[in-house]
Amino acid sequence: MVKTTQPDTVYVTYIATTPKRCWTALTQSKLTSQFFFGRTVESSWQKGSPWILRKPDGGADVRGVVLESDPPNTLVLSWNIDWLDPKPPECLVTYLIEPVGNEIVRLTMTETHPTPVSEHLLEGGRRGWPMILSGLKSLLETGQGLAIPTPSPPEEPTK
Repeated sequence: MVKTTQPDTVYVTYIATTPKRCWTALTQSKLTSQFFFGRTVESSWQKGSPWILRKPDGGADVRGVVLESDPPNTLVLSWNIDWLDPKPPECLVTYLIEPVGNEIVRLTMTETHPTPVSEHLLEGGRRGWPMILSGLKSLLETGQGLAIPTPSPPEEPTK
């Protein structure tokens, strides 16, 4: 278990889909690009392998390592934002996919911070994750993601 410095950020959503379809949506670029602000993913999704989340212009947005991979149930990733300066500390993102009925899953996304992170950076995730997960749910249930514009990063408070 990772020792954290702040409470975890946890989002839970129920999606009319199968665990396999949910896993595929999280790990295949043709689907992530439809709900993750146009971002694509690259990885073999094997434990220890690198992974990259790419912006629509091809630049790296987030990089990390696959820390746990148990398809189609659990995916744990180290999460290093590539484009902010200074770079925030690494965090961990966990996707837990649990079947709860006939073609219904409970997706729990947890963001864990082993080192201190400023409140304004935490706010970025708190604004972005609900949009991303809502888009994922919409895509899997209707075949179309949500056309939500990419949110601007939160500004650091002035002193």
